[in-house]
Amino acid sequence: MTTPWQEWKKRNSERQAQGKSSPADFINPETDYAPIDEIQRRINVCEGCEHYLKTKQCSQCGCFMPLKTRLSHAVCPVGKW
Repeated sequence: MTTPWQEWKKRNSERQAQGKSSPADFINPETDYAPIDEIQRRINVCEGCEHYLKTKQCSQCGCFMPLKTRLSHAVCPVGKW
């Protein structure tokens, strides 16, 4: 029998493998973070993108990009990074 925590970890691992992110990633002690140079590269791409809003969100996925770009497993919804 699996515990709810084990079930959540399995679902979360599958979701992360698909490049999906959520606010819960920031409280998960097993989350891997991108190196600072990769974070900066992603932010630069986002800031030049037509989908980047003044609120620093992506109009395609709705994510707050200064946070999403920190997650090593995260991907751009339109494939720019």
